[in-house]
Amino acid sequence: MSATRWLAVLAAAVGLLTTFAAAAGAATRASGATGGTINVDLQSDLDYTDPALDYYQPGWELEYATCLKLLNYKDGNGPQSSQLVPEAAAGFPKVSAGGKTYDFTVKAGWTKFSNGQPVTAASFKAAFDRDADPKMQSPAVSFFGDVVGSDKTPVSGVVVKGNHLIVHLTKPAPDFEARVAMPFFCAVPANLQRDPNGVLAPPSAGPYYIASRTPNKEIVVKRNPYYKGTRPHNISEIHYFIGETLDASYLRVQQGATDYAASGIPPASYAQAAQTSGVNVAKPGKTQLYVKQQLAVNYFSFNHDRPNFQAGAPKSDPALGNVNLMKAINYAIDRHAILAQSGYLAGKRTDQILPPGIAGFRDANLYPLEGPNLKMAKQLAQGHTGSGTFVFYTCNAGSCPLRSQILQFDLKQIGINLDIRPFARAVQFTKEGNKGEPYDIGDDGWLADYADPYDFINVLLDGSTIHATNNNNLAYFNDPHYNKLMQQAQQLSGDARYAAYGALDVNIMKNAVPWAPRSNANNRLFVSSHMGSFTYNNVYGVDFAAVTRK
Repeated sequence: MSATRWLAVLAAAVGLLTTFAAAAGAATRASGATGGTINVDLQSDLDYTDPALDYYQPGWELEYATCLKLLNYKDGNGPQSSQLVPEAAAGFPKVSAGGKTYDFTVKAGWTKFSNGQPVTAASFKAAFDRDADPKMQSPAVSFFGDVVGSDKTPVSGVVVKGNHLIVHLTKPAPDFEARVAMPFFCAVPANLQRDPNGVLAPPSAGPYYIASRTPNKEIVVKRNPYYKGTRPHNISEIHYFIGETLDASYLRVQQGATDYAASGIPPASYAQAAQTSGVNVAKPGKTQLYVKQQLAVNYFSFNHDRPNFQAGAPKSDPALGNVNLMKAINYAIDRHAILAQSGYLAGKRTDQILPPGIAGFRDANLYPLEGPNLKMAKQLAQGHTGSGTFVFYTCNAGSCPLRSQILQFDLKQIGINLDIRPFARAVQFTKEGNKGEPYDIGDDGWLADYADPYDFINVLLDGSTIHATNNNNLAYFNDPHYNKLMQQAQQLSGDARYAAYGALDVNIMKNAVPWAPRSNANNRLFVSSHMGSFTYNNVYGVDFAAVTRK
């Protein structure tokens, strides 16, 4: 969700979108329904619109329309939208050297960036080099640490030879093709500024480009006039309105003033919307509510850099942190009540890292899902509550304030006072991504960048990837023993890979406990009656390139 990073849960527990639609995108293109503007409401601004830095689900949804990648996911509905296909590459790469060298042939001269510059193999090397620049502090570094020379820029293991982009890895990587399809690695001009704050409207080579962005106000997206690819580009313009409350967005969609409540609607309104619109059924002239399970996990992270989670660590493995306290919190929280605050059809309770649907998942029944076990929680917490006051970072809208109150009550039962600090969701994740940020517990969530357990376990918990900013490991969990186990699992393939990750999931949550997982989210999407073909991608969400307006 990433998708991503903070591919994360939005304020009303809405995240990465799964597949359903009123009509297939292909059918819409055949009908010639093009043009018009789609309006989108966001409660708070995106973190970035720069592909090297953007790691927030609504941003990746936008990047799916603007980015040109070597490999990408199909436009369409259902399982096909999870299928990788060549985009800028002439075909899938030639793999050699025992799985350590990938040779992509880049189609030459067939399309351009929105500023008129040609796209070449060098445009993709520029993305790797820019991501690797320490100045950028890009979260992409978690995804190409196995590329030769990735710790320096230019990246020595990414080589351009004519129209070939050749990538040399330090070890075989079964998921490399899926990783290279992430927006971090989409084509960028070689001279694109390297600004750690991000470029607001970078030139792009996909079907659309960001024509303008006024932070905290609006984003205007238009068709790329130089795009010559085969992806659809039906809508003329996508207009984001930023700063609309969830209540306002709910009314605006009903009135047709906006077409997509991208931050969701008030949690208490989903039941009403379902009754009025039906669920997963398009009714002519009516608003539409769609609900689908997604590859996502919502959790409370425990910041291991903070004294409250450092005290009481076992002498045999001090990096584990205050394990008794972390177990106590898992027993103390009321997962049923917490999920209920997100409203009708919000998701399913969990106590594990991997979501159902990811290969390797096995239900382990580690902590109570129906309600707290306060007797066990108090026994574990006794003598391990640190200062007694814990700073909690969360979002300031939707279900977050209600969830915070329940967590505050639950932790009070085991002797912890929760100091609640609410922020706009994107601001919260940006702050938590800074190493040294003074929070003890974070209200966090993760949506799959691609369907592999690496994307949940290694990306979120491998301490060897922690850097100064833009971190994904919001628990700042950095245990050498577990880092090694994660890296060993990454090198496996097939059933052995999935079995290793399934065992690691259970091991971590039983013995290390860096989080309190609480739920696996459903996507709940509310759209206006003006939406025509509304195509969804299993990886990114709304396929803006394929949608139409009635």
